[in-house]
Amino acid sequence: MILKERDIMIDLETLATSPDSVIITIGALRFDPYANDRGRDARDMEHFYCRIDPGSFDYPEAEINDDTMAWWAKQSPEAQHEAFGEGVARLDIRDALDSLFDFCRPCDRVWANGPAFDIIILETAARRLGKKWPWNFWQARDCRTVFRMVPGRDPKPNNHNALDDCWLQTVKLQEALKALNVTKMD
Repeated sequence: MILKERDIMIDLETLATSPDSVIITIGALRFDPYANDRGRDARDMEHFYCRIDPGSFDYPEAEINDDTMAWWAKQSPEAQHEAFGEGVARLDIRDALDSLFDFCRPCDRVWANGPAFDIIILETAARRLGKKWPWNFWQARDCRTVFRMVPGRDPKPNNHNALDDCWLQTVKLQEALKALNVTKMD
């Protein structure tokens, strides 16, 4: 199914929190912000997901942070396996970015649970590797801010699977936009 809306939700799992963080998984969903995707499975929607080889971040600025690694050690076994499990295919960051950016073309808006994290980290990696992302700075949107505009809606925690987190952020955004009576965005 090809959507008339060209919105993309992106989520990353990383090994640091700085713009130069090493990325270990990327999830992205193409979605209609005015639809209701609750009850759907992210894998049945237009999606992108990949695990990345941390060793492919071969530029000197790439960062792995001890505090973030300690945080990962406290996550569920399922989250740890998804992020670090052995015997799963992992892409070089260059190939991962090429595939993600192809998936994102065309897009009207690119959403994240705080573009100052996910989007900036992607753009920083792309810049370090001489790649161009398929969105303009004015197309980046922050779903966390929209969530907070609807009183009494406490966001549920994510499970640190980038694709599942994209789905949760998408559904919460759709519900918040509906509650706010938003039927059109520029």
